[in-house]
Amino acid sequence: MSGAVENTGRDVPATRQDDGLFGPDSISWRLFADPASALGAVCGVLLQALEPGMMTLFSKVSVNYADSVGRAARTAKYLDTTVFGDTVHAHAAGESVRRMHAHAQWTDERTGHTLRADDPAWLEWTHHTLVWGILRSSEMYGPRLTPAERDRFVVEQHRAAELVGLDPSGLPRTHAELDTYIHAQVDRLAVTLPAAEATAGLRKPSLRGNPITVASSVVIQDGIIALLPDWARTMYGIAGRPMSLGGAARVTGWLMAAARRNKPYEKLIADMLTDVDAHPYRKVRAADGRRR
Repeated sequence: MSGAVENTGRDVPATRQDDGLFGPDSISWRLFADPASALGAVCGVLLQALEPGMMTLFSKVSVNYADSVGRAARTAKYLDTTVFGDTVHAHAAGESVRRMHAHAQWTDERTGHTLRADDPAWLEWTHHTLVWGILRSSEMYGPRLTPAERDRFVVEQHRAAELVGLDPSGLPRTHAELDTYIHAQVDRLAVTLPAAEATAGLRKPSLRGNPITVASSVVIQDGIIALLPDWARTMYGIAGRPMSLGGAARVTGWLMAAARRNKPYEKLIADMLTDVDAHPYRKVRAADGRRR
């Protein structure tokens, strides 16, 4: 754990007990504070949805499994808390998710087989796809990292893996190892009906509304699709719309660069800390827990 917040010299609320699991010198703070991280997180969610058993369970135990926007918002709040919150709130968030996973199970009456959300293989897939997606977004849209920094980020995120119950000793320790893991899962992945329903908006976006807003939204969506491995795009049956994925990726890169110019890194961090401290995860869970 990093040193106490009072020693960092940053203007953060006095109620914070410490710098949390990562701290201001971490690669995790640098990446998760950047606007491109949101695109990487969505990329990770799209990869997660290709796990057939996990999506089957999700569709059986959640009345809101097709609410991708709402789920993304709640997932973002969890990530914000575990990355930027103090240690107490990070662990509270992890405990809450472990408790939710422990209760999320469904038994197929035809086979008698029980699916459990805390299946270690599923927890690993969920963790690794997020880390991979964040790194992929960094590679394409910034902020740029050296190979050593990418490896450091992979190891830093072992702390996040521990929060959900994973043993970090068996997890990838380099970006190359993580990449090998992701591509090695292809044979067990598929687009199930729940996955297709949950990603319908991405595959066929709405074109209604303000033309400028719609065009920007579609470009960003294609920028996210460009992050996916070729085999994932093939599974989803997604081609670039309405421009090539390469063109969408270039425009997305420009938009991310513009967002950084509008809000410098120091301001991004300060706003993130203020938001997390003002809305601790335990309060969010009390309001959102029933909707997961």
